[in-house]
Amino acid sequence: MTKSSLLLMSSLCVLPAACGGDDGTLVVTIYGEEFVEEGISADEMDDGWAVSFDSFVVTVDRVEIAGMTISGVDPVDISTPTNGSGQQLSQQDVAAGEYTDTSYTISRVEVAGKATKDGVEKTFAWDLAAPTRYLNCETTTVVEASAPGTFQITVHADHLFYDSIVAEEPQLFFQAFADADSDADGSITWEELSAQGIGAYDPGNADIDNLADWVIALSQTLGHVDGEGHCDVEGQV
Repeated sequence: MTKSSLLLMSSLCVLPAACGGDDGTLVVTIYGEEFVEEGISADEMDDGWAVSFDSFVVTVDRVEIAGMTISGVDPVDISTPTNGSGQQLSQQDVAAGEYTDTSYTISRVEVAGKATKDGVEKTFAWDLAAPTRYLNCETTTVVEASAPGTFQITVHADHLFYDSIVAEEPQLFFQAFADADSDADGSITWEELSAQGIGAYDPGNADIDNLADWVIALSQTLGHVDGEGHCDVEGQV
């Protein structure tokens, strides 16, 4: 089991619904869905590139739920196949009840993989250190004395290839990253991203003029809960 340390911020009985007197088990997991574990197919991308991940290491910190803070969690490579279950970060006994006040921080994402199209292959290995706090998440975690409750941090890897930060339905493109490979050696480096403009990408009001900052900004939209649940975000570029 992944190591974690618990700092009890207050009594576990912080919500009226959680004060029934019975204890249950709360499991916290992280899951990258099929796009991380199996890759993003050419059919899913809007420009025909197929993307797969050799590793997708996420560092999570300060998971707050059920009146406690879970910290000191080891980085997790969410590209490891889990058959849909995700990977466990913590398991704790808490008061049975319903918990809605949840938040967490993704402090780092280290991603490596490749993209292919028409016989061309481009590799990438990017360290995205942009701490982002996800809070007021749209989910309810139910813990019963007879059945464990699960709070899942869901990572949406396809967001790294959005063509817009503000569009409701952005498209998925890799071509701009492929074009950034200025020495044509097949490896897209961070230095090459920093030297490449964002072209037709839509940054909204964000002050972004190169692909390195673009990827950082997109990395701060990866976090969700229990699949498609959204959270408010602090710390975005």
